[in-house]
Amino acid sequence: MGFLKKDSDFSSGEHYSVVSAECYFQGTLSVQGSLRVDGTLEGAVDNARHVIVGTDGKIVGDVTAQIVVCGGVIEGNVCADMLEVLAPASIKGDIRAKKMIVEEGGRIDGQCVIGGEEEPSAEEKEEAQEKKNKK
Repeated sequence: MGFLKKDSDFSSGEHYSVVSAECYFQGTLSVQGSLRVDGTLEGAVDNARHVIVGTDGKIVGDVTAQIVVCGGVIEGNVCADMLEVLAPASIKGDIRAKKMIVEEGGRIDGQCVIGGEEEPSAEEKEEAQEKKNKK
């Protein structure tokens, strides 16, 4: 029997990557599925579905994901659809998120842009400019 069984099911499309407590990773990580960090990751995280930073986990770099749950430390900018900052986690960097939850004891040191309208398309910008010019 090998490390990966021939009949392993990867068809679900959800893949998990882990930086365990004993690990240190340096470099940009492009993740299509989910990432859990319990060790130290020095570099950016791009295109992830979920990023979970455990209580002993640390990311030094920018994080871009659909959902970010921080229980440890992020030193970098965070861009997410949903951000959850648990106690006693800390984020040192700017945040751009559609939704955010901060537990009592969670810390943020940076600017936050939460919610807001989505960026208008080029056509919508052009139409708005035409309307403005007609007035």
